[in-house]
Amino acid sequence: MAIPDSMKRPGVQSLLVIHQGALGDFILALPALESLRKTFPYAQSVMMGYPRILELVEKRFYADAIYSIDQSGMATFFVRDGPLHLGLSQFFNQFDLIILFGRDEEGPIALNLRKVCKGQVLQINSFPPWDEKIHLADHLLEQFSQKGIPVFKSNPRLYLNDSDRRWADDFWKGKGVAPDERSRVILLHPGSGSKKKVWPIERFLSLAQVLQDQFHTKILIILGPAEGPQVQRAFEGIGDHPFLFAKGLTLLQLASVMEGGWFFIGNDSGISHMAAALGIPTLTIFGPTDQRVWSPRGEKTHVVRKEIYCSPCPQERFFQCNDFECLSKIELPDVIKGLEKIGIKLNS
Repeated sequence: MAIPDSMKRPGVQSLLVIHQGALGDFILALPALESLRKTFPYAQSVMMGYPRILELVEKRFYADAIYSIDQSGMATFFVRDGPLHLGLSQFFNQFDLIILFGRDEEGPIALNLRKVCKGQVLQINSFPPWDEKIHLADHLLEQFSQKGIPVFKSNPRLYLNDSDRRWADDFWKGKGVAPDERSRVILLHPGSGSKKKVWPIERFLSLAQVLQDQFHTKILIILGPAEGPQVQRAFEGIGDHPFLFAKGLTLLQLASVMEGGWFFIGNDSGISHMAAALGIPTLTIFGPTDQRVWSPRGEKTHVVRKEIYCSPCPQERFFQCNDFECLSKIELPDVIKGLEKIGIKLNS
């Protein structure tokens, strides 16, 4: 379904993107969103989804404004043939183009949006079929192209502003890190949104010790909501020099702090995607997930993984598996060797 000539630039004055995915999914959608922004550069661009994620792009190239998908009345749009919230119906009606990321072309939200939107509603399938093995970023760009939106192939990229950088300056000053030291800070994220994607913490501790011994530089340990206080205590108990910690930060604050770091090592998580989108050399440790579809993309990115008989996991096996050999078989030398792929070489 191509965009008719009447809706091509400069005809589209307002557009809405609805994206309900997790952080990593959203980051991998950025090349498609960049294509959208470049195709309609003068349109008012609005996004709806989870504000904690969307604040990364609000007034930062991609979106002029953001709205929560969880707001009152939105539930009516997820019910087939029900009464629709009047205020939201009027809100959606003002857009010339709505891009809906989701799975079902004929799902309730797509059908309801078409009832109330004066313009066109284009549904984008958020995930490629299991057997296609196409990277998600390419899958999304391909769909945009099929629907008549010109695509500009690029890596995902986040654009921070001066306010973000001032916040980061204060953060680092509070940690005792001088401006000229920040480009040598190593970033480690030992967690993930799923415990089944986490490389054993003991190996992260050994890795941190090796990096500290080799480079004698600051190392920032990123702690998300999934990492309990025992993880911080474990890092506090090793090494001759104290590690720095980033915890309790919003995603925007964390991105601001990470920007300009030397290199990043993390598990298969949204934070790894964010590091790559900030232009940081990024090494990601993958276990059950298919790196052909979900790997971070950037100028210097590399995935460390072990090829075993059952990986990558289909979704049903992922939830049943209790012994992730795909992660436990990744040893410290594998990760150290992987660092060479992003330009970081350790002494023998």
